[in-house]
Amino acid sequence: MNGAATATDVARDAELFRVLGHETRLRLLVLLAAGEQAVSEIDAASGVGQPALSQQLAILRKAGIVTTRRAAKQVYYRVDPAVLEQATALLRQLARTATRLAEAPADPVTPRRKRTAGSSASFARML
Repeated sequence: MNGAATATDVARDAELFRVLGHETRLRLLVLLAAGEQAVSEIDAASGVGQPALSQQLAILRKAGIVTTRRAAKQVYYRVDPAVLEQATALLRQLARTATRLAEAPADPVTPRRKRTAGSSASFARML
């Protein structure tokens, strides 16, 4: 996302962060950051439980955050680093912009002019 981000870019990034912001999904990603794992391994290590695990892995897969491969009856999951790089790049850009603005000298405050007795004023009448 940059200064000229489209509504589609913003919606895509918001959806990515929504998916990443879920505690269980984040726990699963931490497990998968160590490398590819079979569903049975993820199940044993996470303690999430099969129905919830399948649901959360499906959400991660649909968002493109994880990829799968099948070997016989086992399904293996791994993190797609490109998607996480996208999220990281956005956070870096936001941090750079915020830092640059925080370090910039403040604009001097322009004092407001006082009206003098003979000056004309505009008034709006509210009905």
